[in-house]
Amino acid sequence: MTGRPGLIERAEELLALTAITTAAIQGTGSVGLVVGPVASGKSVLLSAVCEDASRAGATVLRATGAQAEQRTPLSIVGQLLQQAPLSAERWWQAQRLLEAATRAARPHNPDIGQEADPYQLPNDLVQALCAVLFELSESVPLLICVDDAHHADAYSLQWLLFLIRRLGTARVAVVLTERTARQHPQPAFHAELLRQPHCRRIMLGPLTHEGVVQLLGTRLDDQRADQLASRVDALTGGNPLLVHSLLEDLRSCTRLPSERHPAGLGGGFAFSQAVVSCLHRSEPAALAVARGIAVFGDHASDHLLGQLLGLFPGLVKGVIDGLDSAGLLEYGRFRHPAVRTAVLHDTDAADLSRLHAQAARLLYAQGAPERAIAEQLLASDQPGETWSTRVLCDVARQALFDGDADLARRCVEHAHRGCSDTRQRGEVLTLLAGVEWQLQPGNATRHLPMLSAALRAGELGDRHSVVVVKYLLRHGRITEATTVLNHLLAQDRPVDGRTSAELQTVRLQLSSSYPGVLAELPPFEASSPTKDRAPAAVRANPQLQAATALDEVLSGRADENTFLGAEQVLRSIGLTYRHWEQVEFALLALIYGDQLERAAHCCEQLLNRIGRAAEGWRPPLLALRSQIAVRQGQLVDAERYAKSALEQMPWQGWGVNIGLPMATLLMAQTLMGRYEDAAQLLNRPVPQAIYQTRYGMHYLHARGEYRLATNHPHAALDDFLICGEMMQDWDLDLPSVVPWRGAAARVHLQMGNHQQAKVLIDEQFKRLQPGSSRSRGITVRLSATVAELKFRPALLRQAVDELQRCDSRVELALALADLGYTHQSLGDHKRSRIMMSRAWQLAKEHSAEPVQRGLSSMFSDLREEAAPAAAAPDAGGLSDAERRVASLAALGHTNREIARELFITVSTVEQHLTRVYRKLKVTRRSDLPSELCLATSGTAS
Repeated sequence: MTGRPGLIERAEELLALTAITTAAIQGTGSVGLVVGPVASGKSVLLSAVCEDASRAGATVLRATGAQAEQRTPLSIVGQLLQQAPLSAERWWQAQRLLEAATRAARPHNPDIGQEADPYQLPNDLVQALCAVLFELSESVPLLICVDDAHHADAYSLQWLLFLIRRLGTARVAVVLTERTARQHPQPAFHAELLRQPHCRRIMLGPLTHEGVVQLLGTRLDDQRADQLASRVDALTGGNPLLVHSLLEDLRSCTRLPSERHPAGLGGGFAFSQAVVSCLHRSEPAALAVARGIAVFGDHASDHLLGQLLGLFPGLVKGVIDGLDSAGLLEYGRFRHPAVRTAVLHDTDAADLSRLHAQAARLLYAQGAPERAIAEQLLASDQPGETWSTRVLCDVARQALFDGDADLARRCVEHAHRGCSDTRQRGEVLTLLAGVEWQLQPGNATRHLPMLSAALRAGELGDRHSVVVVKYLLRHGRITEATTVLNHLLAQDRPVDGRTSAELQTVRLQLSSSYPGVLAELPPFEASSPTKDRAPAAVRANPQLQAATALDEVLSGRADENTFLGAEQVLRSIGLTYRHWEQVEFALLALIYGDQLERAAHCCEQLLNRIGRAAEGWRPPLLALRSQIAVRQGQLVDAERYAKSALEQMPWQGWGVNIGLPMATLLMAQTLMGRYEDAAQLLNRPVPQAIYQTRYGMHYLHARGEYRLATNHPHAALDDFLICGEMMQDWDLDLPSVVPWRGAAARVHLQMGNHQQAKVLIDEQFKRLQPGSSRSRGITVRLSATVAELKFRPALLRQAVDELQRCDSRVELALALADLGYTHQSLGDHKRSRIMMSRAWQLAKEHSAEPVQRGLSSMFSDLREEAAPAAAAPDAGGLSDAERRVASLAALGHTNREIARELFITVSTVEQHLTRVYRKLKVTRRSDLPSELCLATSGTAS
């Protein structure tokens, strides 16, 4: 038995069948009925019985039932008689009998309404045909085998039953095989057969785990067989045909799968063909049910499958049970994705598309999850309907929120292709542009022509028209945007709350980013900017909350609650394309409110949250991060962020927003003395519409700084003054947005116009917001340049203190340098050298090369003297009190001044400094680390 692959687990069944054959040889007629699922090894077992019987001296007559021959009368009988070793005369007699029986089995003329009864062959013909074999058995024992008897024609079954009932002591054994079925195709024959006392039914089940191991062992070594057995058993359910197919696929593999690397199992051609073969050999409805399960996946049920296939649920349940027993299913689901793949590949593409479309309708009617419905719609190329378009759009939005970029894109593209309703098509097109922006902003521009056409055709509702306005503004198509807004604002009919919130957001967006457009529009009566008049639904809109925070900053009404609100928006925001304006508004509120540390922290958190489905967020976020960094004086980081932003999105994809990363990069390179790089950047054209936007102000300011640094003061002054005119006209004239007056004042000072510079600086002072800020520190430093020499030290120390608090490194270096120059002018060379050294260290740390060069030209030995301090140990080991004292000492204050500033005794100051020197291993104040200049202290008056 061990040398016969496929029979290792069938030893008991083979012995039972051999006993039946032996009994027939000894003169006792017997019948064996082998029942098992499709491809369970019935035919292999039958072949083994035939071999054993033949060796024992019996004559074997074997026939096979075929579904295609079920309407061919007596096909089984003909196969058996064809193999019988009859004399020539007896063979011709048998053929004549068969022909007569065949004629008798054919239906009568249907015109007279008579048809043959399958079990009404004349008994004399049936008896005569049986007598042929009974006579033969007198000379030699017979084994009559019929494989797949469930496919036998009705007349052959009548003959078989007649033969079996008369076996008696004849030396004839009959062995039949049939497929397990919930209901036999010929129930009367089946029932009569099992009533016979000499009939034995033998049930075949799947191979056990041990059987799988032994079967694998016929092709693989023992170790590999043991390793793969569990996976093979789970994949095949013990179906011998499937196990053999896996072995065939493994034989063609260069590297056999293992428990650690099992991915190759089930993916081969032989396995796929075996699955399809099992289904085609199963009962007629099996293939259809398998296809239905493949289509529905985890949502398959007897009821849904019945509706999809037009079958009764009870019939579906029986088919599923059969496929379970065949090892293709487990609890009504495919055992392995490879089985589902094989079923789908065996289905005609048009039929499969139709099935998916019908499955989507059924799931929708049942109230199934939208994602399950969308998966069916995506697998179908059928025309879309209103409900299906809505489902696909909803799933696309949720997929973006969940980070599934691929699903979002496929859903919205499918909805766009299949949408026939013009108004709905415009909505889908708007969503498509949004999805493209979130994944890759540069790609969204290709949808603008279609969006514009939909706008002109009136295919977009008010809310979606407002969304398109934002795209038009972003890409500099100002005229089109104002035309649409004029149309929306001129309507007499009321708008819904969501559209009202969108319009209010656009108003605030225009006032902060596109202020030049507001003058061309009528008042936004639909959504008043005052909180008292705005509906509650509008005020509750998160997008409007963020826009309001920015509006409060730009109008000078911001307080701590404003910044807390902006932080809350940034912490809770979802990274979808509809939320970008909220993020931009909230970050700008923090940036323009001089809350740079908060802005940097929030921006970093957002960048860390970006996944594959929100890559479109990265370039604009990096642009804002670069703006934060350049204001903090982190020039290297600012350049890196800005370059990365420009590299990650095509130039044309930015639209007017290109002004922000360009301005930041230009400013950073100018402050680092990289004038050639800055000049190359200026050679790149920018959209003309940029000068109608906030981005134009930043760009003009940065260009002016470059021109001033490269000795073109008049051109620089023009840029600063034009920038100032724009800010005044647009009511955005805040130093924290763009300090154009201070920049223009520096030009006037360079040209010797001190009075004009003083007027500009004084005016900038008036526009500062209350409290400590970077803008205040910059303005105080500038005011010192036009003050009398004796007042300058106090002003510059105040500027240093302000800039220390807001952690603005390069501006602090400039303030320290000015303080050093002032002490030099007052003859205090020791304190001057300390300030110069601190300024040089800060400038070096942040690559502010022009500041370094200016200081080095005044003190040629400053570089060498500052070097040890730059390499000094970290000051993190100091206590708070020691750090406060060391910070003031690093800024050049005397012990008495430090004592007066901190309200302690001179002796306490000396004790603190002694411990500081010991901890930091330095011997003098000039060796104190430069980061102490950034320590938060009290005021440095």
